[in-house]
Amino acid sequence: MRPRARLLNLVGEELISDEPVAVVELVKNAFDADASKVSIRFEGQAPEQPERIVIEDDGHGMSLDVVLGAWLEPGTVHKKHLTSSPAGRTFQGAKGIGRFAAARLAHNLLLQSRSGDGREVTVMLEWDQFDDERYLDEIEIDYEVAESDKETHGTTLSLERVRKATWTREDYESLHQRLSRLVSPFRDVPDFEIFLDIPEHFDLSGVVEPPDMVLQPMYVLKGQVNKEGVFVGGLRASAASNPHVRDEDIIKPLTLKLGDVDKKPTCGGFEVEIRAWDRDRESLEPYFVNQLGNTITKVRSTLNAFCGVSIYRDGFRVYPYGETGNDWLYLDNRSRQNPTTRLANNQIVGAIKISRDDNPDLKDRSNREGLVANNAYRDLAAWFELVLQKLEEFRYPIRPRDGSSGGPAQMFEDLDLTEFLRELKQRVGDDPELEKVIEEQREIQKRGIERIQETFSRMLRSAGLGQMVDIVIHEIGTPLGKISRQRLIIGKVVEKNVAPPALEKVSAEVERLAPWIDEISALRGRLEPQSPAKRGRATSFSVKDEIEDTLSLYQSLIDKQGVEVVLDYCADEVRVRMARSSLTQVLANLVDNALGWIRYKYGSGKGGVLKIALDTSKSGFVVRVSDDGVGVPEGNRGFVFEPYFSTKSAGMGLGLHISRLVIEPYGRLLLSEVGELGGATFEAYFEKGVGR
Repeated sequence: MRPRARLLNLVGEELISDEPVAVVELVKNAFDADASKVSIRFEGQAPEQPERIVIEDDGHGMSLDVVLGAWLEPGTVHKKHLTSSPAGRTFQGAKGIGRFAAARLAHNLLLQSRSGDGREVTVMLEWDQFDDERYLDEIEIDYEVAESDKETHGTTLSLERVRKATWTREDYESLHQRLSRLVSPFRDVPDFEIFLDIPEHFDLSGVVEPPDMVLQPMYVLKGQVNKEGVFVGGLRASAASNPHVRDEDIIKPLTLKLGDVDKKPTCGGFEVEIRAWDRDRESLEPYFVNQLGNTITKVRSTLNAFCGVSIYRDGFRVYPYGETGNDWLYLDNRSRQNPTTRLANNQIVGAIKISRDDNPDLKDRSNREGLVANNAYRDLAAWFELVLQKLEEFRYPIRPRDGSSGGPAQMFEDLDLTEFLRELKQRVGDDPELEKVIEEQREIQKRGIERIQETFSRMLRSAGLGQMVDIVIHEIGTPLGKISRQRLIIGKVVEKNVAPPALEKVSAEVERLAPWIDEISALRGRLEPQSPAKRGRATSFSVKDEIEDTLSLYQSLIDKQGVEVVLDYCADEVRVRMARSSLTQVLANLVDNALGWIRYKYGSGKGGVLKIALDTSKSGFVVRVSDDGVGVPEGNRGFVFEPYFSTKSAGMGLGLHISRLVIEPYGRLLLSEVGELGGATFEAYFEKGVGR
């Protein structure tokens, strides 16, 4: 095989997605060379049209043998065999192609390298000669070795005839952002700094660091998930930058098993740091605006630019995780399901630390962008979500939950035009007509948000119907499958129906369908009272029957988990006249919660106890649902009925809230102070309008 010379341009121009990625690849080479600093300098008459890019480091440099035997060898195994630099740094590049990112940046490359032996190796590469016509072994490379008058060692790459014709302010900001997130925040890359020198952009020049705001989070979680799935670390809420924290920082050490007791992270252990912010005006104004002199717009735009969760392997970021718009963990979808409790992607700056040694199944894609989406990768995402959930649980009781925090500022942030209208008025100045238009638009916006909130409130009251439908649809699947199989059997019998004995077989098979059809009819009957036309209709029924009917819906889950169900009924029959669907919805939510936390505590299929007690009260009845699950932590007891509060990894936080809304016309729903079985006990009191 004779590779065409164009192969190197294909590697440099097409496998490297953009200019910042190309610069990052060359910076990684400087790190692999044990450099303590690397500078990226743009030169030329106009910053928008740089004539050259100079990347210079103080690493150990290269001798002629290294240049010829490794640097100029595509796909070299030099780093693969050594695995680490002379100073002990784990190599960031092992495929032998990263340096060809230079072809993405410029037409020509002048390499000058000094290895400390008093000589300097100079190589001139013209990438245009790697064309379609010639083969790679036909390309001649010019180089020379000369005595150097410089005592320092290192490598300088001068990229001439820059390919990108125009570099805008946004392009430089993108490069600065990429470089500022390149090195791990875990401080495990000592003695390595990156410098940028961009003419006329002094705010982007100098040592590359993230903006001050990113270094001053409101909430922080730091720690490690070990190979057993145990998290060891701590949480902190800053009193300096967080208006919801008074006097001094809130610090909480944390050591606990994450997830099911019998599960371990197949991706291997990892370290994590998550910094989080509240984005509403009431949270940002006291410190970030009033003290630091920013605007709300600037603060939010900074978060938008640096938000996300990055992955760092052996100290360096794995692109593109954490890039603007790269919500690889689908945190925004998760937050939309539960906006009060869950953190969105634009509220956090997160970092996951892995290594090639401890996480060997997390492998690079061949195009240098991201990790292979295998089981280890998916497991890493799932375990990170469990860690994030602990920060969300810590944050929830600290931040306020008054009208402002649950209103437009949080749920309808994208519709909030207040900051935009304020800046518009400042720019235009006094203009009565404009102010009139602005106020009219503000009122239109306000009325629109109020209509959305009213509709949302109505939807909450009927949201529990979806849970019942999902259960019934799930349970219908098994009998329908049996019916389908029996129809095939009947068909085969009919095909052979040439004698009376065959007719007898057909009749027997048809008879076997009867109980399964009855089962489907029974499940449909359970759904019918939940239909919109009948949900509010009062009927007479036995509470005991309703309890047992609800349990029948969960029977497959109960059997699968191996849960022992204990029923404790009072001596008197409790017969009531009310909307049966209201009791159904409350019972279903309580049973569903109990089964979920039993499984969380013991692991899938490993038992547990669920108890339902029924008793009469002076004017009605009370149902108690108890479990021997993990219970409700003391710090969460005051929030369990609030909308969107959930400590389940995939919970929406609406079940208990809706149950309390549904029960309000009849009585009250309470969380008992002491769980009867060691877990949680909820008491549903039906004392008004129940026909007793």
